[in-house]
Amino acid sequence: MKKNKKKDIKRIYRKRIWPSIALFFIFLGICGVMFYTSVYMFEEYFVEAKIGNMQEEAKNLGRMITSHMENETVLDAVAYLEEYLGEERDVCVTDEEGRVLGKFGETAPDFGKQFTLEMIEDYTLIPDSGWEQGAGGPLMPVDEILSRSVDALPGKWDMDEDREWMEKTIFSVPCWIEIPVQAEGYRLYYKAPVKLLQKNIVFIVMAVLVEVALLLVPILLLFINVITSIVMQRRTINLLYLDTVTGGRNWEYFLQRSKKLLCQFFHSGNTYAVVNLHMERYQGFCACYGNKAGEELLQSIQGFLEMNVGRGETFARFAKADFGLLLQCSDMEQCRKRMKRMLAELTGLERDRVLDWRGGVYLIPPMEHGSGKQNRRQIDVEQLYHYANAARGNLQGDDGQYIGVFDEQILQEQLWQNKVESTMEEALLNKEFQIYLQPKYNPVTEKPIGAEALVRWVSPEDGIISPGQFIPIFEENGFITRLDDYMVSELAKLQSEWKLQGKKLIPISVNVSRANFTKENLAQHICQLVDAYGAEHAYIELEVTESAFFGDKELLQKIIRELKMYGFRVSMDDFGAGYSSLNSLKDLAVDVLKLDMDFFRGDDMGQRGEIVIKEAIRLAKKLNMQVVAEGIEQKHQVEFLAEQGCDMIQGFYFAKPMPVEEFEKVVEF
Repeated sequence: MKKNKKKDIKRIYRKRIWPSIALFFIFLGICGVMFYTSVYMFEEYFVEAKIGNMQEEAKNLGRMITSHMENETVLDAVAYLEEYLGEERDVCVTDEEGRVLGKFGETAPDFGKQFTLEMIEDYTLIPDSGWEQGAGGPLMPVDEILSRSVDALPGKWDMDEDREWMEKTIFSVPCWIEIPVQAEGYRLYYKAPVKLLQKNIVFIVMAVLVEVALLLVPILLLFINVITSIVMQRRTINLLYLDTVTGGRNWEYFLQRSKKLLCQFFHSGNTYAVVNLHMERYQGFCACYGNKAGEELLQSIQGFLEMNVGRGETFARFAKADFGLLLQCSDMEQCRKRMKRMLAELTGLERDRVLDWRGGVYLIPPMEHGSGKQNRRQIDVEQLYHYANAARGNLQGDDGQYIGVFDEQILQEQLWQNKVESTMEEALLNKEFQIYLQPKYNPVTEKPIGAEALVRWVSPEDGIISPGQFIPIFEENGFITRLDDYMVSELAKLQSEWKLQGKKLIPISVNVSRANFTKENLAQHICQLVDAYGAEHAYIELEVTESAFFGDKELLQKIIRELKMYGFRVSMDDFGAGYSSLNSLKDLAVDVLKLDMDFFRGDDMGQRGEIVIKEAIRLAKKLNMQVVAEGIEQKHQVEFLAEQGCDMIQGFYFAKPMPVEEFEKVVEF
């Protein structure tokens, strides 16, 4: 589910905004190109119109000179032309080979720089001898036209100045135009500058403004679309990052933000602490004051953390009243002091209600010099939070310890738990869990008359693993119920094989965990497992730990009655190890009472201990129960128990748990 949420967030970032932004900027780019193209085209239009007018003027002058040349010489006609044109224009006469025969004015055409201007029509122009031709000929770059136009704006506006400003020349290119005449052997040219006036620019600007006005509507719509997309994206991401209970950021945000902070370069020299803050008995709080009060409490905690978690840090609620924090600290001592202060304030967060808080810490050292971000990019923040949670979980009871720090020992325990949980399914499939049998002896004859089936994990990699290393893990993750089924089935299979081999059967007990006694059909289920191998029910004894008697007593009574009805023997295991209840003996008709080994620890049981054991055996006998004493290691203990009428003894004095093959050699069938 978390992976799907990450994909949703990435998909929103990639698809919701970028298409709109890209379209907006593409359209802006198109508008910009259209703007410059329009200005250039209008400029070209005006220049071409002026050159066209010059060409028409040249044709008219040619016809006029041709008529004068009928009665006068060419030079006289040119003199007339100069007088006609005035001082603003120069005239030049050349022969067919381009040699200047005569000219009027200060400048002459530069025939070596003659160029052709390609527009709708092609125009051949000859620049003035003093003009430096640019890349565009008589055309000026758009930005320079606009710049000169702005510079030419008058400071104040009135009608006379407006007219002068409108007629102001933006730029002028001196060009020579050939005058077509019918006289052979001569060519006439006159200088007529190509001008672009300010009024032409005004026309261009007005046309462009109209164009911009037309384009402004789609630009505005696209801009609104971009802003809407950004707002919608932010709202959607805020919803994905929202903790609906506290109103703050949720766990997914915490993971993303923590990873970003850890990998930022300017935080590389900081020491960080991943913290688990846990409120004890939060469910009890909700049971007493209601779920609404519980949610209000979480919101108060959210507000408190918002005030106490600074910039460059982050936090979020993980589940229930568990919060994860990423805090900056100089060292562990400084982190511990800060957490103590926070825990103290959280304890008194509610008036007239003392809250119980615990914390766990995993310290992240600064990045090594020259290592860059790589050593923090690999960090799994969520895993570190679970490490901090494990450190907090290792605090034993209410002994004044409120902060646990994750260390190497906890790490090894965590790694071992992960290894067990990752291999337990395969181990069960490969039958790595094997039955070991510990005989139960008659204390008088000292001969085996029963046994207990114990589980050993025989791993190809780790060898024999004792139950203490995996049973607590199985009880925590629920795998213990499957192991129970496996052990009952293997025991039934073993009893069935002995029966087929003609061996004498003896009762063998097997433990059934407390977790199984929450199933109403447990008796039928066990019956099916045993019957699958055709084993006799009377030789299979089901051990129930004393802790199971403090659960649903009515359901437990029902299951025990059904098991006995199916012919199974039921024993109460570890009697005396916890808070023994005589009501359990009164209400639950078990067949066997197993005295816990704690009764027999040490070399001397003491007078008080002997009295308790005597009375326990006597009470069991009166309730028609057999008595088994486990953990027996001393001869005097055997003799004492024999005197008291104990039925069976189990312990290292006689034998340790052993494989089935070895057990078959010890027991005389």
